[in-house]
Amino acid sequence: MSADWETDKALLAAWRAGESTAGRQLYERHCDAVIRVFENKLGAEAEDLIQQTFLALVRTRDALREGTTVRAYLLTTARNLLIDHLRKRGRAGGPPLDLEQVSIADLEPGPSSIIARRREQQLLLAALRAIPVEHQLALELHYWEGLPAAEIAEIVGISHSAMRSRMVRARELLHAQLRRLAETPQLVESTLDGLEKWARGIREVKGSGPWSGGGGSGS
Repeated sequence: MSADWETDKALLAAWRAGESTAGRQLYERHCDAVIRVFENKLGAEAEDLIQQTFLALVRTRDALREGTTVRAYLLTTARNLLIDHLRKRGRAGGPPLDLEQVSIADLEPGPSSIIARRREQQLLLAALRAIPVEHQLALELHYWEGLPAAEIAEIVGISHSAMRSRMVRARELLHAQLRRLAETPQLVESTLDGLEKWARGIREVKGSGPWSGGGGSGS
């Protein structure tokens, strides 16, 4: 077991025992990851879903299954809330949304609210928004949270082999969108060559909404 997992386990036990500061520490350890699930997909609507994610942890902290990590629980909850939110948005008289086919750019063509520092980062964000939501989520969990395919599969609720296939397809779609959106072949090349670096740079743009000072750690 990793040191991070052991730290979360100890904090969760302390929180369950009534130490509210332990809940605050859990929030602070994972708030940025939760914010990143929503911030390249939703605008002002993200705030409520971020709040719902942490309130779900407050409600279920005593019932978390043994072996479930706090990070996995929060990311699974955030992903499910996002998917449900997007599907509800698409129900107004139309067919159910297939989020393995529909992208954020299809649903909301406006630009991302994240401020990217470099043109490569801006291009990467736009390309992520242009691929199907489920593929976007998989790549963001990999690049921004550093999760392997097995952990992403657990969060999404599919098999490891299916996730490996989705990751291959997601990268293909991302590369195609980078080529479509880039002004020059040189920009495509520099983005692809430094993909890990540009993704890490985006990750460093912390979510700074109301939840950065709010609390999901009440006892």
